[in-house]
Amino acid sequence: MATLKPTLSLISTDATSDSLSLSSTDSLTVAGAVLNTTVETSTTAAVFLAAADYGKTYIYLKNLSSTASEKIYIRLGATGSANVLELGAGEFAFFPWASDEDLVYDADAGTPAMEVFAFEA
Repeated sequence: MATLKPTLSLISTDATSDSLSLSSTDSLTVAGAVLNTTVETSTTAAVFLAAADYGKTYIYLKNLSSTASEKIYIRLGATGSANVLELGAGEFAFFPWASDEDLVYDADAGTPAMEVFAFEA
């Protein structure tokens, strides 16, 4: 088994009326498969991680585009479902995925590349 130690810090002096300084760290056990890939997305929705292939998994996604109009939307389940994440150029997300539903991408424009890491618990 491997250990994954994510850390998130949110710091700002002008986002709220008070200074903001939040930090959270965890220690996660990775006992299953690890996937590291880059996906070329498109404006046609498509599954990029199938729920049937994974148990609980920690997901890291990053929109590698530097073009502002190349947003990547992430959906759970059917390709016509609502967007749950919007990754603008250079933005990233890290989240635990129960793998009850497929993960689906749909680009707003172009074919932005998306970095994908999946760490199965």
